[in-house]
Amino acid sequence: MSWWSRLVAVVAAVGLVLSGTAYAEDAPRSVVLTPTTGASVEVGVPLLVTGTAHNGEAGGIISVELSVDGGTTWFEAGTGEHWRYIYRPTAVGELSIVSRAVTASTTGSQTGPVTVHVGEAGSPPPVGCECFFSLPSAVVADDEDLNAVELGMRTRFDRDGEVTGIGLLRGAYGGPVTARVWSGAGDLLGEQVGGGTRILFDPPVPVKGGADYVVSYHTPAGGYASTERYFTGTVVHAPFTAPHDGVSGAGVYHYGDGGGFPTDTWRDSNYWVAPYFRS
Repeated sequence: MSWWSRLVAVVAAVGLVLSGTAYAEDAPRSVVLTPTTGASVEVGVPLLVTGTAHNGEAGGIISVELSVDGGTTWFEAGTGEHWRYIYRPTAVGELSIVSRAVTASTTGSQTGPVTVHVGEAGSPPPVGCECFFSLPSAVVADDEDLNAVELGMRTRFDRDGEVTGIGLLRGAYGGPVTARVWSGAGDLLGEQVGGGTRILFDPPVPVKGGADYVVSYHTPAGGYASTERYFTGTVVHAPFTAPHDGVSGAGVYHYGDGGGFPTDTWRDSNYWVAPYFRS
């Protein structure tokens, strides 16, 4: 190579470094956030699969592909860095969920698998749990409703334990609220008045694995956080499940002074209240 060719090559390399091209590696990657391994879901009930995708400084994610059979067959689950997909299981067995991200130039390697049991009970981990039902992120609205209302989420636990408190996002109303735990049939099991974004029950509320419960809070003047079209499928993050009943999602509410057992639903809304749990 002549000295002139070497000079051109050096200048070109420096230009690539200065432009960022040299270190913007194209290596897209996708991760499944929910459900989690060991979770159990029902045949025919929509399951909400969520995840993230990234490609470092290179960016350029154009698609995320999902497989429920360990990578044998694939379908598109989304087109951005935060994706969600509704999958409706059709048969008893196991799902082996993996995902991969795609750019204009390459398809990333698959990640996972997340193993989910369909139509049969999962095996809870043998170790104890001190955990919070952290829901996948979404755009949150500050609802302008000023009426007294009870806002809640239907939930199940995959093992016996106790609800130690609730966590909630706050809207415009910043005053005290009443946190509650209900049985699936509407029996009040515990309540606690508090403020802020975390309210602890004294004493904690015992719960049984596999049974239905509702965690909620009552605000006397509306002003709450909400996200419509959120619970479009069952959300599973062991040891928690926010079930979809085949008609509507887990978010529930009830209007009235003093509150009450919430059973009404609206556009699969999430009211951003979730349990702290200990087993």
